[in-house]
Amino acid sequence: MESLARTYYFRFLRQFIQLKRFFKLNPGFLPLAIYLVTSAAGLFYLTHLISYFGFDGLKHIGLGDFFTVIFSSMGLLLTFMGVFIIGVFYIRLDKYFSSIQFLSIGKLLFKLNRPYLKAPLLTMCSAAIIVVFAQAYNSANLDASEIKHSQYEMVKIGFNYPIVWLGKKTLMLDEAKVIATTNRYAFIYHPQTKKSVVVPLTNIATIFNTTKGAEDE
Repeated sequence: MESLARTYYFRFLRQFIQLKRFFKLNPGFLPLAIYLVTSAAGLFYLTHLISYFGFDGLKHIGLGDFFTVIFSSMGLLLTFMGVFIIGVFYIRLDKYFSSIQFLSIGKLLFKLNRPYLKAPLLTMCSAAIIVVFAQAYNSANLDASEIKHSQYEMVKIGFNYPIVWLGKKTLMLDEAKVIATTNRYAFIYHPQTKKSVVVPLTNIATIFNTTKGAEDE
């Protein structure tokens, strides 16, 4: 067991040093990789969120949203950075926990990663990415539930030209919620009627906050 663990750590450190050298030669690659991964996770979050309200993300989300969604999902960025930092201090953490009886990250991860002994660093990075996307999935579930059941962040939306709402044309929508926005569309949910509508951003004229707490201020 100890010899296999040494082999695991040796390969992990060797691959980590090689990756570190690569980052030194290509300093822009690391922030680019983090940006792309978190943007993809943010896009996954947005697609999953609007799907709860009957919208098809493939129809309403464009390539431009991929490069801007990260600015509305800083939690995902912080999650990924946290996992990455833990990975950097992986050996130190393992030595600390190994000093406590029955707590050894190395032994546990070695058993889990034994089939991937030849690529321990790749396994760790893949696990980090899975954690980020799992966080995006859970966040979408929680946010969708909060939007549907809470009475906060109610807004009154005015439109430049009429939209069809419940079979009638209207220029104003009261007591609504903005689920999310992209480069081209705004996704709106009406809690009272439990109906949703997607509107081009160019059609949004005004948005007023009608939450009681906001009005009292």
